[in-house]
Amino acid sequence: MVTDNESKESSANKRSEIRVAAKIEIEYKDSMDFVKSYMLNISEGGVFIHTDDAFPLDTMVFLHIKLPEATDIIEAQGKVVWSNPKGGRGYFPKGMGIQFVEIRPEDLENINKFVNEHRAQIESHSFI
Repeated sequence: MVTDNESKESSANKRSEIRVAAKIEIEYKDSMDFVKSYMLNISEGGVFIHTDDAFPLDTMVFLHIKLPEATDIIEAQGKVVWSNPKGGRGYFPKGMGIQFVEIRPEDLENINKFVNEHRAQIESHSFI
């Protein structure tokens, strides 16, 4: 499992991780019931969840992610590291950025595979 210390080390490079836009249903909760929403992007470091009710920074969040065409649900724990409640930061979407704190290595591998496949698809359809 990836630990919080390993996660902190990677937070310095949080934008160096490849992330892809992906509107995928996700379930998340803090200490209450699970809520369904959509994540708008994903990387090996975490996800961005679209929501009107973003949690405060440093809130610990439990995640259930089912990637398209996957059979297993990824269960992870993360921490809110970025928040934009109700669209308060201009053109940025409403929601919160969650950094993975605890996730199984095989789940990280599946996320990496998903990100790389979708990145390749985007690049192959690019006009640049």
